[in-house]
Amino acid sequence: MAGLFSYNSPEYLFGKLQKELVAFFDNPTADGIYTAIFPLYHLREWICPGGHKRYENKPISDRSREEELHARLHEMTEYQIIRDLCNNAKHFEDAGSDLRKRTEELEGFRCGLGRCGDSLGVHHFLVDEREIRDIFWSVYTIYYHYFNAVSYTHLRAHETDSYL
Repeated sequence: MAGLFSYNSPEYLFGKLQKELVAFFDNPTADGIYTAIFPLYHLREWICPGGHKRYENKPISDRSREEELHARLHEMTEYQIIRDLCNNAKHFEDAGSDLRKRTEELEGFRCGLGRCGDSLGVHHFLVDEREIRDIFWSVYTIYYHYFNAVSYTHLRAHETDSYL
């Protein structure tokens, strides 16, 4: 049996990711970041076991949906940020990503960062001067479109929409 108990399919892990992101977007916390980054990063491996070796010699037109998702995420700056966060959390070291200099936590609602429904005491977590919810959303929408069978042609044409 692959996975861990009931976490035995990409669909199940995606469902967990959805629940974690809803909770995090409603109330951003450091614990919520920790809980969200692992499925955001590792779901790609669950969807496309074997990674880039599976498609590295294939023409793009011959890639499966799983391979295209894998390649698309690999290219994304937001996914690279999530990888850095995940690896830092997992190994408790920066491993060359210099996250200490790239991250900041701000307490209290800030114009340009806050969302409708945020409390005045919300915590904003920034990476490379970007609100982390925006970073998470960009990657989540790739997974969402994959699991909801939206073509990658449509996705590439419109990139990712804001969740506001």
